[in-house]
Amino acid sequence: MRTRVLLFCVIILAFCLWLLLHRETQIKGGSLEVLATLTNQQSVSQPAQSPIPKNSQVANTPMALNVLPTKTSSQPTPDARSQQALAPWYTPIEFYGKVIDENSNPVAGASVHFRWATQTEDIAATTSITESDADGLFSLQGKHGRSLDVSVSKDGYYNSRKDKTGFLYALGSDIYSPSMINPVVFHLRKKGKGESLIVTDFPVGMGQIAQLHHDGTPVEVDLLKDDQVPAGNGQLKLEFLRDITNINKQPFDWKLQLSLLGGGLIPTDEEFAYQAPASGYQSSIVIDMAATNQNWLGEVRSKYYIQLSDGKYGRIDFYLLPRNGVFTIHSAINPSGSRNLEPQ
Repeated sequence: MRTRVLLFCVIILAFCLWLLLHRETQIKGGSLEVLATLTNQQSVSQPAQSPIPKNSQVANTPMALNVLPTKTSSQPTPDARSQQALAPWYTPIEFYGKVIDENSNPVAGASVHFRWATQTEDIAATTSITESDADGLFSLQGKHGRSLDVSVSKDGYYNSRKDKTGFLYALGSDIYSPSMINPVVFHLRKKGKGESLIVTDFPVGMGQIAQLHHDGTPVEVDLLKDDQVPAGNGQLKLEFLRDITNINKQPFDWKLQLSLLGGGLIPTDEEFAYQAPASGYQSSIVIDMAATNQNWLGEVRSKYYIQLSDGKYGRIDFYLLPRNGVFTIHSAINPSGSRNLEPQ
């Protein structure tokens, strides 16, 4: 009986030992299958690499990575954009000029004021003063900026308003190119002995309007009294014709006749019209502006020497807006009979 019990225990023990060994085998087999699966997936996802020589530096590193080159942006950085925007304000400035009088003679000792445009608000750092030399020459160098303003003056002289005074060095289509052998010319006119002139403006008063009739009806103005007067009582007669078939059409046909009753006119483009000619006056001047004229004008600014019926000399500045016939007259007449029209 004891022998049977002992045999039964041995059999149970052997069975338990078999179960334990069989379970470990399954675990190891499953782990190997999982490991094999992972290994196969890695082999498929990564391309085969060629063997690395033993003497290569890469062979001594844990892993070799393929690094793609960084793409450089073509857009400028904020700092670069700021420098680009400020660059024109630091353009080198060089300037050469010459001052002459009404007879083209050099003017020495003329005061020349420079002012250039930069990013600074310090006036002392953007202005300079010099004088023309014995040959009327002057210059400026060693400054920086986008543009330069130049003004020339001298006691005892008139300044010309026709001279160019502003010069661009950057950011513009009309960039100034300095030249020592071809300086910019500035004109001054020496003041003479002025006369006591009768100066008038027509119409008189702020906001007043003078207007010509479009049908040619004459308008007469007394230049000495600065007033519109009845026919036969003025010195200057104006007759204006304008095609009003289509009032909004432009260009249009128009004509103006200026007449000095008993006297005459001479057109002039002189800036300083201070000496009236002794002869050559016309009793009437006609401006005939056809719509087909390639040089058609929609505004007239003209200047004339005049001689009145009593022999007195003067000048008028005439302005006309043909669209509506509005006009103005500025006159200066010497009552002494002298041809000198320079003001005191």
